[in-house]
Amino acid sequence: MDIFTLRYPARKQVLHRAHVGVVGSGDLEILLEPAPGHKAIVNIRTSVDGHQPTWRAVLDRFFLRYQGAAKIDINDFGATPGVVAFRLQQAVETLEDFEVDSLSQYTNCRVLNSFIELNARQRARALLDDGTFRELLNPFDRVQSPWLVQQDIVPQFDDGVIVARGQIDSQPAVVISIEGGFQGGSIGEVSGSKIACALDLACTDNERGIPTRAVLVMESGGVRLQEANIGLEVISEIHSSIVSLRQYAPVVGVIAGMVGCFGGMALSAALCSSLIMTRQARLGMNGPEVIEQEAGIDECDSSDRSLIWEVYGGVQRYETGLADALVEDDTAIISKTVQHFCGRDRPSENRLTEADRYLKMLSTIHPSNSLDVLAMRRLLGRRRD
Repeated sequence: MDIFTLRYPARKQVLHRAHVGVVGSGDLEILLEPAPGHKAIVNIRTSVDGHQPTWRAVLDRFFLRYQGAAKIDINDFGATPGVVAFRLQQAVETLEDFEVDSLSQYTNCRVLNSFIELNARQRARALLDDGTFRELLNPFDRVQSPWLVQQDIVPQFDDGVIVARGQIDSQPAVVISIEGGFQGGSIGEVSGSKIACALDLACTDNERGIPTRAVLVMESGGVRLQEANIGLEVISEIHSSIVSLRQYAPVVGVIAGMVGCFGGMALSAALCSSLIMTRQARLGMNGPEVIEQEAGIDECDSSDRSLIWEVYGGVQRYETGLADALVEDDTAIISKTVQHFCGRDRPSENRLTEADRYLKMLSTIHPSNSLDVLAMRRLLGRRRD
């Protein structure tokens, strides 16, 4: 990892802040905010060593046009010069287009129909009532993983989790949205703590007589391997927090795609009061790549997309009762479905209280008889309302 700073003269005062991009493969994250005096300071943290001349060339060209006195922080994960230039221009256009408040630079995602195509922050905004989105620990607070840099991995300023307070159908709510583009949505110390603490605060609200619902938008491969035991411990805290809050108010899970939900976060999904999935979504304890690596391609061919979605996909999970709603990839439909489940009373029973039923069904399976997709549906078929 390479870390360096570039400085440029500036003439124009910058009044607002902007945040664009994700620290994903071939992409980068940019924070742009006002700086004192008549200079611009650019702090660059990149996963690719030895390319300072290229960075200087791109930024030299950018500052020939842009004269703002700004502090710019860049977290890069191997973006090309073209992508760097695009993200810089995107940040500047964000400043010019939005002047409502210091965080208004986040695009109004209701313009897009596809929920999957939205980033995590846009998804959170889409699920909350218009004008009620208020982010806690936003990127400018710079609460990020202390462990990734030690392993020469570029971090992200929000550690890949967005926590937003607001209202859903005019009722208090918190939406927690995981960014699948950053480290595969993996959960580490900071990101996991943000989730657990947000759920605990919602629980405290309910104990004080403020009925606060919670929505978990999950795109995660599970624990972040670089943070290992710390990540596992904090995922267990998430599970405990979901169970505690679920006594008072609905905890609604949403899995849309494209990463899916695996590992410890799959358990989080199972603990939710209700679970919503799209056809494109996937849910499972072990991902197909992991199974293929450990048990061989004869056990699971991770390149067989048809097979993978038949086993892990939203349709199968809905038909076997592990998801409570199967919806199309449409922002308005998903938002309405979330409102429906947030408005329900606490369920008197759910999957967690039906252990005996599942054990009885599993006792009918003999290990020597493999089950296909349709046989699983017949065995675990959901109860129709």
